[in-house]
Amino acid sequence: MSLVYWSPTEGFCWARTAERQTSQLRTRYLQAVLRQEVGFFDTIHGASITSQVVSAISTDTLVIQGVLSEKIPNFITNLAIFITAKMTALYLCWRLAVIAIPALVMLIIPGLVYGKLLAVVGEKIQEAYAIVGGIAEQALSSIRTVYSNVGEEQTVKNFSAALGPTLKHGTKQGLLKGMAIGSIGVTYAIWALQGWYGSILVTEKGVKGGDAFTAGVCIVNGGL
Repeated sequence: MSLVYWSPTEGFCWARTAERQTSQLRTRYLQAVLRQEVGFFDTIHGASITSQVVSAISTDTLVIQGVLSEKIPNFITNLAIFITAKMTALYLCWRLAVIAIPALVMLIIPGLVYGKLLAVVGEKIQEAYAIVGGIAEQALSSIRTVYSNVGEEQTVKNFSAALGPTLKHGTKQGLLKGMAIGSIGVTYAIWALQGWYGSILVTEKGVKGGDAFTAGVCIVNGGL
C-alpha cells in the first residue's frame, strides 16, 4: 500500500518542481534576450533571432524539464538499486561478487561512451533544426515578398538543403542507439562467468546454490 501511495506522490513532486523551475527559466531567458543591445541581434548567424529564442524557450526548456522530472529521479533510483544490489550480493556470496562485479565494467563503459556521443549528436541535430526553422519562419513571415519575386523554388531548395545535415545526424543517432542497445548483450557473458564460477563454489566450496543464484541476479540487475 505504501508503494501505491508514495510512487505517484514522488512523481507528482518531481514533475511539479520541474515545471516551476522551467517556467522561471523561460521568463528569465526572455528577459535576458530583451535586455540586449541592438548590436547583439546583428551578430546572430544562421537562424533568425526569433527562431532561436522560440527554439530555446520551447525545446531547450523541455529538455531541462525532462531532466528534472525524469532523469534525476531515475538516476537516484538506479544508484540506490546499484548500491543495494551489490551489498546484497556481497552478503550472500562474496566470492562470486568479487569475481563478477569487476566484469560489469564491460557493461558500464559502452553505456557511458554511447551516452556521450548521443549527447553530441543531439546538439548538432538541434542546431540543424534551428536553421531549418529559421528558413521556414523567414519565408512565411515574408510570404508576399517571396511570392512577388517568384522565390518559391529557391526557398524550397534552401529548406531541403538545410534538412540534409539533420538526415545525416539522425542516421548517426539511430546507429549509436542501436549499438548502445546491442551492448546489453554483454550481460550474457557476465551470466556465463557467474554460472561457471558459481558452479565451482557450489560443488567445491559448499556455497548454497540459492545464495549463489540470488547474488548473480543482484549483480546483473544492479549493473543494468
